[in-house]
Amino acid sequence: MSLSVIIPSRTATNLLPCLRAIRENQPHDVNLLVVDDGLTASEQIAVYYLQAAIVSGQKPFIFARNINIGIAAAGTDDVILLNDDALLKTPGGFSALQEQSRQNPEYGIISAVTNAVGNPNQEPKGIGLREEARMLCFVCVYIPRRTIEQVGLLDTRYTEYGFDDDDYSLRVRQAGLKLGIYDGCFVDHASLRSTFRGNGFADLKPNQKLFREKWGELAA
Repeated sequence: MSLSVIIPSRTATNLLPCLRAIRENQPHDVNLLVVDDGLTASEQIAVYYLQAAIVSGQKPFIFARNINIGIAAAGTDDVILLNDDALLKTPGGFSALQEQSRQNPEYGIISAVTNAVGNPNQEPKGIGLREEARMLCFVCVYIPRRTIEQVGLLDTRYTEYGFDDDDYSLRVRQAGLKLGIYDGCFVDHASLRSTFRGNGFADLKPNQKLFREKWGELAA
């Protein structure tokens, strides 16, 4: 199975350490796709040097929309959605996520574990693959192509911060698939400053309102 890692980014301050961490711990077997939201020409050259492809994002930045652009650019690959402020620390961690997905096709999404995340169940527990009952924060998640074909793309109506991942997680569960968390892949989400959350995307209320209106009682 081919695997593409989709990273929306607009600053090399986060992106380059993110890419270096991948190349150090997962040097082979993945395609790196940066969805560009404002890199300079010199920063783009640095990205190419790290053997990552760049696809143009759309402005204004909408996480779901830029992720969907990356998914389209990935062709038929399975994908990992990775924040540019997340650093892969487990050697071969992305391959481990892919293998868990291959062995457990009932899981529609499998998340890596991390150290700074809205859902505390995604913190390391040391117990391997486990089911998540409600939602996964999209810090670093593996989505097989079969899930995308069954569930579709992210909902681009979520134009502000948050709840796009709640929405997709619920859609995956509605499709009869499980959400998983796997301790065999760890990403550091505490060392770099969040790019988009720190620039006007911290207000959860608009997307929360949309989520509740869309799903009603299921949003509880």
